[in-house]
Amino acid sequence: MASVTERTFIAIKPDGVQRGLVGEIIKRFEQKGFKLVAMKFMHASEDLLREHYIDLKDRPFYAGLVQYMHSGPVVAMEYHSWQ
Repeated sequence: MASVTERTFIAIKPDGVQRGLVGEIIKRFEQKGFKLVAMKFMHASEDLLREHYIDLKDRPFYAGLVQYMHSGPVVAMEYHSWQ
């Protein structure tokens, strides 16, 4: 039986969603051998984004990053690679 060797989180940012790139991005990851196991189209709250990017909180671009990611919908995905 195959076992998951790697779990990867991918987020398509608001500009990627707006430009209609979701399908192409999914296709590229699947062509590399990753399997999409979960996907959620969402408008992330500022609280969730602050928590997600907490390791960048001391960087000068942190506030702008949170604001940008909150500016429109994102697609959050989990991929697995198998062995």
